[in-house]
Amino acid sequence: MVKCPNCGGELKFSPKDQEVVCPMCSSKFNPKELNATVKHANERPTADLSGTSYTCSQCGATLMSFDETAVTFCNFCDSQALIESKMSMNRPDYIIPFKKTKEECIAEYKRILNKNIFTPKYMKTEMVFNKFRGIFMPYGIYNVGFHGNSSNKGSKYSHRSGDYRIYDDYSINAHVDASYEGISYDLASNFYDEYSSAIPFNYNEKEDFNYNYLIGYYADTCDVDDSIYDDNACAVGSSDSTNQLNKYNEFAKYGCYSPSVKMSVTDKKRAMYPVYFVSIKDKTGKRIHYCVINGQTGKIAIDLPIDFVKYMIGSLLVAIPIFALLYFGPVITNVASSVITLIASFIALIISWSQMSKIKKRETHAEDEGFNNINKEEKKKTNSTFKERLKNNYKLWLAIIISGLVLLLQPVSDLYYYGATVVSLVLIILSFRNIIKEYNLLVSRPLPQLNKRGGDLSE
Repeated sequence: MVKCPNCGGELKFSPKDQEVVCPMCSSKFNPKELNATVKHANERPTADLSGTSYTCSQCGATLMSFDETAVTFCNFCDSQALIESKMSMNRPDYIIPFKKTKEECIAEYKRILNKNIFTPKYMKTEMVFNKFRGIFMPYGIYNVGFHGNSSNKGSKYSHRSGDYRIYDDYSINAHVDASYEGISYDLASNFYDEYSSAIPFNYNEKEDFNYNYLIGYYADTCDVDDSIYDDNACAVGSSDSTNQLNKYNEFAKYGCYSPSVKMSVTDKKRAMYPVYFVSIKDKTGKRIHYCVINGQTGKIAIDLPIDFVKYMIGSLLVAIPIFALLYFGPVITNVASSVITLIASFIALIISWSQMSKIKKRETHAEDEGFNNINKEEKKKTNSTFKERLKNNYKLWLAIIISGLVLLLQPVSDLYYYGATVVSLVLIILSFRNIIKEYNLLVSRPLPQLNKRGGDLSE
C-alpha cells in the first residue's frame, strides 16, 4: 500500500477529486506534488531459471504477474506493487487520470443492461458489479503532418471534335501545412482493437506521467511494437486533410474530385489511458463476455448475449397480436403462405451465414493488428467453410426445400401448401436456437484474455 504521510492509512487516487486521498484521516494531496509512489515489488530468479517471480514488499507473498503487468496487487494483503523493471523499459510520457468512479461505471453498465430485456440474469448479479477493475492500458500517441505542396491532377471536358471528346488536363498544386496530434492506438495485444477503438479518449486532457496517478489501480506495459500503427495514424490525418481540400471549389472546377495528401509520422510518444473492465463467464464456463468502460469519459463497449427463453417469450407476446390481426383480417392464400415461409427461411439463413463469418474473424483475430503483431506465426482463416454452414443450418435448408418444392409442384390440395407452411415454420423456429447460439458466440471470447487481476468471475 501507499501510506498517508499524516496517519499511515492507505492512500488512493480519487477520480472525483482528482487528488490522492486518505479515507482514514480525510487528507488530500496534489498528485503532482505528493512525494510518495507505489512500492516496488521484489524480484527474484525462479528455481528452474525460467524467468523472474515477484514478491510483495509488504507481506512477502508471491505476486500474480503476467508478462505485461507493471502494477498489480497482492492477493494476500491487498498491497499495491510496482514492477519497476517492466515500467522502466516502457516508461510512458503521459497519463490520463481516471475521472470516472467505479460506481459511475457500474451505474452505466446497469443502465445499458436494463435497456436490453433479453440479457441473461448472470450478467446482472452483484458478483459482476463487484468485479469491475480499473487498469491503466498502454497506448501509442502519434503525431502526423504534411508541410509542402500537394500535387494533384484534374481533367475537364472541353469540347467535341468529330467523333472525339476533348478533355483538358490540369496540374493543381496546393500548399498544405497540416499537423495532427494525439492519434492514439492501444499497444496491448490482450486488449482487442475493437474494444479500444470503441472507447476513444480525449488526448487534450493528458498529464505528464506521474506514478501517483497509479495509486489504487492496476497498470500494464506495452507488448506491441508501436510501428504497427504508423500507417493507421497517417491514414487518419490524410483522410481529414483530403476532406478539408475538397471544400475548395477550385479542385472540382478543374476536374479534381479526390485531392490527396500523404501524411508521415512526425513524432511518437507513449501514454497510459484509464479503463474499467469486467469479464463474465457464460453458462458453459468456456467463454467470456467483456465490458470495457473509458475511465475518462464513461463511454462503454459491451458484449451482450441473448437469453433464449426470454427471447422466445418476447417473440410469443409479439406473435399473439399479429396472429389475431391475421385471423380477423384478410385471409392468406395457400401460395402466399408458402412464399412467406420461403422468404423467412432465406432471411434467417442470411443472418446465420453472416454471423458465422463474423465469428470466424473474431476467433482468428483476423482484424486485430495488435494481436497479430505478437502472434505472427498463426495463419488466419477468416471464412467458415460451406460444410460448416450447411451443418449448422440444415433446418433452414429443409424449410427452403419443402416450401420450394410445394411452389414448384403446385399440388391440387391446399393441405399440401398449409402442411408445408406449418412444417417450415416449425423448422424456422427451431433454428432460432442455433441462430441465438451463434450470436452469443459472436459476442463472447474463448478463455482466456482479460480474465485476470480479479476481473474474471472464475475467482
